[in-house]
Amino acid sequence: LNHIPSVGSFGPLGSYWTAIKSLTNSPKIVQEGYNKYKAAAFKIPNLGHWVVVLNRDHVDDIIRASDKELSFHAAIDDYVRPVYTFGRQIIDDAYHYSIMKSQLTHNLSAVVPDVADEIVAALDETLDLTENEWKCVPVLKTVEKVVCRAGNRAFVGYPLCRDSDWIELNMQLTNAIIKEGFILSLFPKFMLPLAARFATKTTNRVKHGARHLSPIITERLKRMEEYGEKWNDKPDDFLQWCLDEGKETSADLLAARMLAINFAATHVSGFAFGNNHTTFAQTLYCLAANPQYIQPLREEVQTIVGKDGWTKEALAKLRKVESFLKEAQRFEGNASLGIKRRALKDITLSDGTFVPKGTYICVASHAIHHDPRIYEDPDTFDPYRYMKLQEKQGDSSRYQLVAVNPESLMFGIGKAVCPGRFFAAMMLKLMFAHIILSYDLKLGDISYSASLCIGPAIVANSSAKVMLRRRSDE
Repeated sequence: LNHIPSVGSFGPLGSYWTAIKSLTNSPKIVQEGYNKYKAAAFKIPNLGHWVVVLNRDHVDDIIRASDKELSFHAAIDDYVRPVYTFGRQIIDDAYHYSIMKSQLTHNLSAVVPDVADEIVAALDETLDLTENEWKCVPVLKTVEKVVCRAGNRAFVGYPLCRDSDWIELNMQLTNAIIKEGFILSLFPKFMLPLAARFATKTTNRVKHGARHLSPIITERLKRMEEYGEKWNDKPDDFLQWCLDEGKETSADLLAARMLAINFAATHVSGFAFGNNHTTFAQTLYCLAANPQYIQPLREEVQTIVGKDGWTKEALAKLRKVESFLKEAQRFEGNASLGIKRRALKDITLSDGTFVPKGTYICVASHAIHHDPRIYEDPDTFDPYRYMKLQEKQGDSSRYQLVAVNPESLMFGIGKAVCPGRFFAAMMLKLMFAHIILSYDLKLGDISYSASLCIGPAIVANSSAKVMLRRRSDE
């Protein structure tokens, strides 16, 4: 990779020092390369390898490349070793991705009322507010539980979505998988099967989940056999859609499948659902820091939900809410480097950049989202930015929350674009609209940054707190 310029410290140990600094300061290092090399590729060091960072002009190259040239799955495999952390059958037959794209997206209208109900119940129980009480709450910790419960209302249904042990299992999943994947990445491939026996708790997790799912699966299979197509009150959730596929009925296999779905729904950006809990935590903190927008947002929600109820159609009309959410995504971000791929063969990009086999590539997504050539005054938080762009350019679809293009990379792009982004956007709108409608919020006495950097990931600050109070006139 000597033909590609480097960013960071120079000297014999310069690359190692840059790699260490990037653990907490990745956006600044990537921004340095983005500013210096403009439209050209550059590389930055990781603790284990170099990463070639591409620009907006290279995004079309990534879209056009086949999976045999630039592979998303190969990059993720190196990161979390899913064959060992979830199980080979889940990876070899990932039919749940087809379900995300088809049933989950096409059934949003049916799912919205149940998810809305779960959000209300989860917030009530998690916040536990008395009348007129202002309470200081940790944003991320609160949001994680609400997101997990709301997601599982659609994944496994009621009442399991409210089982504290099931929720705790899935809330702990992300950190466990990332930790185990990192440990496995230290071993050569031939040692992985042996290392996985000691470094992962996959079997324990699956057995734990299967204990919850087994009686539900048994009862559903019994009813499917008894009623067939005439089962009138058939559950409309992800677990049932998996059973309808007829590929597996084992509680262990379905537990592993549901754990994989939960991981996708909460994991770091660009891999699946866009990291809903981090995005929502960042958004809530941005709202508390900009209280002048609360009333106009509340008026929009009151008017539209008051007329249309908590429906998919009502959510589509919440233009200010959608613009606020998308701007929080753009402004705070979910990764300094997105659209991760690994080159499975030598490839030459459209500008002549040669990428040898085995190279990891990413796109400077955070820098792109803060590029003044793309966004006017990009370092200013402007909640109505996307609504104004829709009005100015007359293209509403390009600036929707779920839209993906070279200037908006929060949900990935190309063949590996987030398959659950429509469900994720629905959940974000429901949670944000309910908070606006039912609670007052403000910053506490201590101010925090909304986000922190952990390597290339940008995550919600776990120390950040806001003050919440139930509205008496809701």
